[in-house]
Parts: sequence; C-alpha cells; structure tokens
Amino acid sequence: MAEKSDKKTPKRIVRTITLTEDDLKKLDGIERAISSHGHRIKTDSKLIRAAISIANSTVKNQRYDIDEVAQKVIREDGRTLFRGVHVD
Repeated sequence: MAEKSDKKTPKRIVRTITLTEDDLKKLDGIERAISSHGHRIKTDSKLIRAAISIANSTVKNQRYDIDEVAQKVIREDGRTLFRGVHVD
C-alpha cells in the first residue's frame, strides 16, 4: 500500500530561498485569497507552490481556477484539510 501513496506524492527537493518583506506580503495576500475560497494553506512551502502554479498559468496566458490550485497543493501534501472536515 505504501507504494501507491509514493506514486501519488511528488518528489520533494529542499532548497533555501531568500524572500523580501514585499514577497511575504504577497504570499499573505495569496493565503487570504485561497482562504476566502474555504481552503487552508498555512505553510510557506504550500503557499509558494500555489503562487508558482498561479504565476506559471499567468505567464503562459492560461486560465486557472484558484480552487483547483489549492486542492492540488492540499492533495499533494495530505496534511491540510478543507475547513469543516475532520479526519481521524
């Protein structure tokens, strides 16, 4: 069973990044926008992944759905749940 979950989770790479105060404010704005849609993405890594996905769609002039972006980040992480959902 562990093999199935390994296939679903993306390979994780650890990097050190430097962000400015303005970058952090923008991440806070993304967090507020995603939270207003009922999703909780509180860790910086998940917020950055959501921001990268949104930026990538924007650069490619593609439409994106903030709910789909949030659900993908949440699904790949597996630790963050939708509000109001409790799993034992």
